[in-house]
Amino acid sequence: MVSPLAALPSDAYVPILKGKAAELGAVSSAPKDRLVPLLEFIDPDKAPGLLVKSWVTEKDAVWVQLLNFEGVSDSDFGTQITAVFDQVRGKVCAVPVVTTTEEPATLAAIAGVIAKDQRGAVLRIDVEDLIDGDVDTAADITSTLDQLDISPSQVALVVDGGTLTGPPTIQATVAERALSAITLNDWLSVVLSFSAFPGELGTVAAKSSVTVIPRTDAVSFTAVRNNTEHRLIYGDYAVGTPTYGAAPFAPIPNIRYAAGGDWQIHRAKERKSPSPQYVALAQAIVSATYYDGASFSPGDQQINDVATGAGGPGNATTHLRAATSRHLHLVLSRLATLGAP
Repeated sequence: MVSPLAALPSDAYVPILKGKAAELGAVSSAPKDRLVPLLEFIDPDKAPGLLVKSWVTEKDAVWVQLLNFEGVSDSDFGTQITAVFDQVRGKVCAVPVVTTTEEPATLAAIAGVIAKDQRGAVLRIDVEDLIDGDVDTAADITSTLDQLDISPSQVALVVDGGTLTGPPTIQATVAERALSAITLNDWLSVVLSFSAFPGELGTVAAKSSVTVIPRTDAVSFTAVRNNTEHRLIYGDYAVGTPTYGAAPFAPIPNIRYAAGGDWQIHRAKERKSPSPQYVALAQAIVSATYYDGASFSPGDQQINDVATGAGGPGNATTHLRAATSRHLHLVLSRLATLGAP
């Protein structure tokens, strides 16, 4: 069990995931003893129902960030935040996520949630803000916590390097500089996250191919962790990205499979006739040396079912769910057995 006001164990994992069907489906079937997902929701009306359905436990913490995606007024957004936490209270152990750029009504609403639930909070800060000489991040942090009436010892800090680019050595160097700007011992836990999955598969994976993409987010994290005495908790964006955007059409069928320190990207030929292509992709994965078997995760089971005909061919959403499920289980397994993501 991951209690909201307890420091995260060293082998905990914080995936930053969108509150959408595929990601939530993967979370719902994942083990919750060391998994603490940070879930982003852009639709406050749908968030409570989705959250209750995907995180069916009142004991294990889940971190919830509501994004003002539609740009509603601050007062209205604050009301929406209060309503979401009111609706999940008693059903989900939800901990609010806050940034240092929130407007007054938003901060007031989150402060109300913190006071009522007594589960602390999560503060999410971009690496870029910590290294920006024009931003007084230390003052922003102090001001935010003062308005929330909470101390760092009750707050999990997420240092987010999701938008960093370049090789792992560069990302690690930038992240180390950012971490040096914070007194790390003050916080309940410190999570360091990176993002490595490409936004557009077509730019890195050719049609009718199997492309190997390194999990540079894990490499960057390990480099930073090995160079600091403070205990850092691993976070990433799984097989997603920090950005939002809807494709105007269904993608060319693909299956993303996390294998060790890489992703194996199986990509089909064309958009038309996706069903037989998904079956062929699944069959290629289950016959590969890196396939861990149907029992490893619900995602592996789904791929096996598609390959053997025990289930339907699936679609882009169900295969993203399988890929995310596989990734969550792989990272948890590697942290538990290898001590590294």
